[in-house]
Amino acid sequence: MAGTPIDTKMGVSLLYKNDFNEILDIPISRNPSEQTIFQVSNREYKEKIINNHIDNIKEQNCNVLFVYCNSLSSSLDFNEIAKTKNIRIITPMDIYVEISKKYKKIGIISANAQGLAGIEKVMFQTNENIEIVGITLLEMVKEIEKCENVKKISEKFDFLTLIKYFNAMKVDAIVVGCTHFPYVKEEFKKLTNIEILDPGIKMIEKI
Repeated sequence: MAGTPIDTKMGVSLLYKNDFNEILDIPISRNPSEQTIFQVSNREYKEKIINNHIDNIKEQNCNVLFVYCNSLSSSLDFNEIAKTKNIRIITPMDIYVEISKKYKKIGIISANAQGLAGIEKVMFQTNENIEIVGITLLEMVKEIEKCENVKKISEKFDFLTLIKYFNAMKVDAIVVGCTHFPYVKEEFKKLTNIEILDPGIKMIEKI
């Protein structure tokens, strides 16, 4: 499950690469803007949509829900939903608990403020002394949705200046806090020695 058809496909691709072959794909919205609106909707409406999807996949003998979307994960209490619906749910938030125990100062690049706030909340709940430097780039998500050339994205959003900023803030690591952003992860790596953290890899290990 993810926010849009594109990041849902990215999650499916990641699962296939790691030898998971029986996969049901569930995009919640048609595009990033629609997904952001969904995320800020009232809780009852969101839970109704998610619970309906869970009921459908359980009828097809699905026993793990892999939520490949940071901001969607932070917009609802998926731990509570997992208990109520009796299904195992893995989200990026599970990984941020682990990250916050290992680092003192983290840079986060997220899609929207909803996602950034969710990551920040989880990290502070685990480590009240952690320092967070956050940036939101919903417009970059839209470019990735269009499968724009990675180098063009790097130039348009000035990755060099972005990395200089994180260097100046002296962060220990940078989290690609949106499941669209592994698309440009290698471009970040070319520009810095700062560790780039991709929660998707750790999510696979959780399965």
